[in-house]
Amino acid sequence: MTLILFEDELWRHFATLVQARPVFELRCGAFTARERAAAILGRPARGLARPHLMPHFGPPGGLAELLATSDPILFVNGRALNLEWLPALDCEPVNTVYIVGETLLGARVSPALASAIIYYLREQQGEAARDELARFARVVEVQVPAALLVYPWDLITQAGEQLIRDEPLLARRLPLLTADQPHVITHGRRVYVDPAAQLAGPVVLDSRDGPVFVEAAQIEPFSYIQGPAYIGPGTLVASARIRAETCLGPVCRVGGEVEASIIQGYSNKHHDGFLGHSWLGEWVNIGAMTTNSDLKNNYGSVRVLLEGIGQIDTGILKLGCFLADHVKLGIGLHLTGGTMIGTGSNVFGMHSAPKNVPHFTWGGEVFREYRIDTMISVARIVMARRKRELTPSYEQVLRKAFELTQPGRDGLG
Repeated sequence: MTLILFEDELWRHFATLVQARPVFELRCGAFTARERAAAILGRPARGLARPHLMPHFGPPGGLAELLATSDPILFVNGRALNLEWLPALDCEPVNTVYIVGETLLGARVSPALASAIIYYLREQQGEAARDELARFARVVEVQVPAALLVYPWDLITQAGEQLIRDEPLLARRLPLLTADQPHVITHGRRVYVDPAAQLAGPVVLDSRDGPVFVEAAQIEPFSYIQGPAYIGPGTLVASARIRAETCLGPVCRVGGEVEASIIQGYSNKHHDGFLGHSWLGEWVNIGAMTTNSDLKNNYGSVRVLLEGIGQIDTGILKLGCFLADHVKLGIGLHLTGGTMIGTGSNVFGMHSAPKNVPHFTWGGEVFREYRIDTMISVARIVMARRKRELTPSYEQVLRKAFELTQPGRDGLG
């Protein structure tokens, strides 16, 4: 059965983070939504995203390949977080739709009905697809806690609970750490470690408040990891304090203190400095002693200016920063709570970073548009350092994202 994750209208709430990736490729817990759906059902998950993302994140054959089947097709909303309902939908009769509130959560439909809605979903028109499905399919209203991401800060507030929900999936392949290793101190009994992981003690793995998952990563001496926490494959924890509700994706370099934060993957926060209640994309680099605030002096809730939406009071007491893919921060920067820095931006040479930095912006006291050729040249170098290629399809994504976000840089030099 073909499994397809789609974006709907609310991708716009995540616009600062998703100019170079679909919503279903945002990490929360140990997985992205696409990875989690594939792991639950044991089959590949394909993506249906905005047009400029499809050449890289979609199937090679495009829409035609998605529909090239005589079997039922399973659709899953790319904002879905808790996927405990997915196995049940997979067993439903053909032409069954799950909704939560007024939102299309998922559907198991025939190829004919899929062809009737896929063009709505191609344009992120989830409501229109829901209405069309309701004409021909059985509609089931489901009650699922933490069913959907609505705002970027949901990635932070839901990460700890999602790591606990991910435990059965991870326990299938990560064994419990039971061997006696004098240089590794464990608290609690829910420490899962890949046999290929390198634990260079003394190391403390504390699962009393939630499970600790360590993939084939490298943990340097004097590191402390407090669960629930996830350390992705190829990641280096450099004598760091990793506090609860932290999710580190693959091939990261992390030092200093990190609390309740998500790093998508292939990013560096190697040096001292605090990162708290924050989300970082891929290919981000944070300079030495750069740190963020996640608590206002007046203990008030943090406000965030969402791109294309306006300022929103999150109602959250502790919230840090959001750094999109390919963001670079110089040394000694301070970031206030609720800071949003767009794709490909490079900020340096100042004490306090602005609370909002447009995509593809370069500078410090004075900001200018970051020339896309220069930005891509830097990205190619950075990716090669981790033995990754900047493919033509990904370069196309970055160039198109640059074009689409041009209005946000009007007035810059």
